This record gives sequence, C-alpha cells and structure tokens, in this order.
Amino acid sequence: MNIRGFIESKVEKNPDKPFLYFEDEVVSYEEFDRRINQVANAFLDMGVRKGYRVCLMLPNVPEFLYGWFGLAKIGAVMVPINTAFKESEAAYILNHSEAVGVIVDSEHLPLVREIKKRSKTLKWIACIERVSNRQGIHLFYEFFETMPETLRFIVLKDSDMAQIVYTSGTTGFPKGAIHAHKDFTLTGEAFLPCAGIGPEDRVLTILPLFHVNAQYYSTMGALAAEASLILIREFSASKFWDQAVYYGATEFNFIAAIGRILCSRPENEFRSGHLIRTAYGAPVTPDVYEVFTKRFKIANVIEGYGLTEVPRVSQNPIGGKIKMKSIGCPAKYPDPGMTFSEIRIVNNDGKELGAGVTGEIIVRSPVMMQGYFKDRARTREAIRDGWFYTGDYAYKDEDGYLFFIDRKKDIIRRKGENISSSEVETVINAHEKVLEAAVIAVPSELGEDEVMACIVLKENQIMDPEELIDWCRDHSANFKVPRYVQFRDSLPKTPTHRIAKYILKREEGLIESSHDMELYKKKIVST
Repeated sequence: MNIRGFIESKVEKNPDKPFLYFEDEVVSYEEFDRRINQVANAFLDMGVRKGYRVCLMLPNVPEFLYGWFGLAKIGAVMVPINTAFKESEAAYILNHSEAVGVIVDSEHLPLVREIKKRSKTLKWIACIERVSNRQGIHLFYEFFETMPETLRFIVLKDSDMAQIVYTSGTTGFPKGAIHAHKDFTLTGEAFLPCAGIGPEDRVLTILPLFHVNAQYYSTMGALAAEASLILIREFSASKFWDQAVYYGATEFNFIAAIGRILCSRPENEFRSGHLIRTAYGAPVTPDVYEVFTKRFKIANVIEGYGLTEVPRVSQNPIGGKIKMKSIGCPAKYPDPGMTFSEIRIVNNDGKELGAGVTGEIIVRSPVMMQGYFKDRARTREAIRDGWFYTGDYAYKDEDGYLFFIDRKKDIIRRKGENISSSEVETVINAHEKVLEAAVIAVPSELGEDEVMACIVLKENQIMDPEELIDWCRDHSANFKVPRYVQFRDSLPKTPTHRIAKYILKREEGLIESSHDMELYKKKIVST
C-alpha cells in the first residue's frame, strides 16, 4: 500500500483518537490528516509534482511530519537533511538531489539562503517560524493554512519513490538511498511484532526524524498499530523520565549512547511510575540490559539490526529467547505467510557459510532500497542478484541467532551517526599545515565508536590540537569532529603506499598517546 492510502485507512478507523503529542499540543488522527492535506495542496500550488524532491532540514517538530506526509500524498519525494550539517554538507544533498524546495527552521535559514544563491534547482524556501527578513522566504503556516483540507485524487503506486535518504559512504560523498512507499508501510507493520505495540500504546520518539529509525519504526510503527506518537524536540537525559511519565509513554527506541547515558544518570531522576514496557535499541550491552530490566523495570529490552538501505533486518524476539550480544534472528512480518528478512553469511566469493563462521551479512527484503540516486556503479556493487551486501561481518550460531563482529566498510559509528573517515580526512587534509591524515574508529565508553585523527604535519609546521579541532568544527558537523588527536612523524603504509589503518588500530597505547579533546570541546560549548 502507498503511504497516502495507509494513513487515510487509519484515519477512517480512528478519527477522534489522539495521534500526535508534541509539547502541550494534542492532534487527533483526523486533524493530523487535514493538516497534511493542506500542506500537500500548498506543495501543488507551488508547482511541486510527482517525483519532485523537497528537502526538510528540521528538528523533531510537527512540521517535519506534515511536510513528509504532504509530499508523500502527492507522490513527491522527501529528502531529509541532518540538522547538524554545515553549509558544504547540506549543499551537497540539496544539489545532488536536485531539490526544488526546502523547509527549514529559523536556525538553519541563513545556511540555506547561502546555498540557494548558487543552486541551479532550488526555487523556494519555507521557514516554519516567523523571521524579520522575509525576502524570498515563504512562512510555512501562511504557505498552507488557507489551503483546502481535502485533496484531489492522485494516482500512486506502492513502488513509487517516497524518499531519498543520504548515508555516509567510504569514498567521501554521501549516497542517496532511494526508498519506495511500500518500504515505509511494510516496515511500519513489521515493527509491530518487533515491539509488541498495539492501539493502546504511546510511542516516545527521542531519535531525530531525519534518521530512518524514527521514521520507519516510531512513526510508521505507531500508525500501523493505530497507536499514538509522542514527539520530543530533542533528547534530554535529565528530562527523559519526567517526559515518559507525563505523556504516558509505553515504548521508545534508543541508540547505544543514549542507553549508557540513561544508565549513568542520578537515580533521583528516575520515575518509578512510568509505563514503558518495551525499549528497542542497538547495540544493547549486558550492563545496559541489566539496568533497563532490573532498575528501570522495563519488561522487554530488545536489540535489533537494520540499515539505512534495508531497515528491520533482525532482532532478538520479543517474548522469546534473548541472547546477549546478539542482533537476533531475521525480522518477521505480522502475516505468517509473508517472508520479511532473509539473511545469509557469506565469504568473499558469495558462498554461504555455516554456523560459527564469520563472514559478510547479505540481506534480501521487501523493504530494500531501490538503489543509490544517480549512482549506478555503487548500486551494482551493493545489490547483487537481489541481495544487499551490507559490508558488515557477523556469524550465526546453531540456533540461527546473528552475532555482529565488525564493519567491513571504513565507517565510524558514533552516537547513532555514520561517519565517513575519508570525509573527515578530506577536511583535515585541506588545512595548510597538514601533510596527511588518517581517521580511524576507536572504542567509546558510551558504546559504538569515537573518532581519532592521526596527523603528519608538513615540514617545519607546528599545530596545537585545539587549532585542528577549531578547523574541523568550522568545516563539518560537530558529530564528525575528532575526539582524539595524535601528531606523528609518519603513518604506516601498505606496499602500494596506502595508509595501513589496520596497523594503526593495533598499536599499543594509541589512545593514551593522543590528545583527548573532550575537555576542550566542553569548554567551547560552555562559552
């Protein structure tokens, strides 16, 4: 089913039921749908047509949802942009996607205005807040509030493009994964057996809407269950339990860093009166699992695995056998007659491996991306004979449970963000004092990775680590800025003179011999 039909079928059954909770606002299913229709009509009035791309550079606010679903209802394509991106990063996505418009908040308006000056396709900007300088800017609510609340019929297929979501790659520039309408609706329905949610549930959404987790699992899952969605503007550890109790949340999704942060918070912040019974995260370490289940009294703490290109790949079964440090078994669909995720572990020749043998995870799924936008070469590399090659290493045990080992790709996973090491290296190497740099992943105390930069300076050059951090901060998103900086006389090389990162990673005392910039970054934030 396409997204429009999916939403409207839920509205017809639950017109007066609250769908969205945001701060002090409560929006029913019917009111939510009327607002989406108004935005869709506004897009049509602005000349947006089926297949056109529109970017959203917004935090977790209702306008993100109205824009996303308004585009879906007319067959246009949503392109989310990470709100942490700086001008060059956002410009690449806006230009590569050939977006005709962008919806922003006032914080990101100056950045988008600068990009529009040099864009060949960007025709309009809509801001969700009132601004003093309105020249060339549409105000979002004026943009749609006078529009009709009903929408004319538009032919949509479940295979029509609904989103291009950009994910960091190993070769610098992000790749735009193309997802169809059915990917959203099927993944939402497949989230029901994952989290065990139903019509009485309230899904607490603390992860950003510009990422697939909050889109496919929280939002589409809530719609599929005919449940309610609680939208939190941004995650706050100190407010989390108060928010959970206030809104009556019953389920939430988290990343490793959030799990560890919640476990480390003062016990007086915890509210025993919460109603949360399910928390879905990745990865879930044994210590986090113990705190969530015993101290927080959350009955179901589920670890799963998915990708931007293929959401809902595997999970530990709710109500079934949980294996610590496992990403579980292939994800299931509510209809037992339909296969959802098929998973194989293969060697470099594509041969399937037996239990206990480590190889690459490959996946076949009805919600697999259609390909990378305007990039046939990388699409052919990633999708072979109907299988998506994840670049992640794992093994299966004798019961079919998957155990994640490492990433084949040169990707750093930090606090839920995928970071291309070569992209960070490009920023560092652009500094006039730098000869060459290698950026690698090192372990983080919060789980996942931290970013380390190993740098060789040009002859007779001197650089303080603070100078490098300031440079990175000015030219890339904050989550890409290295935590550890090490200046070296040379970098290890392969026989073909490439930097041998695997040798770097094995060096003893690597972190201890580097500058830990965490204190410096905290100082900058406080000022």
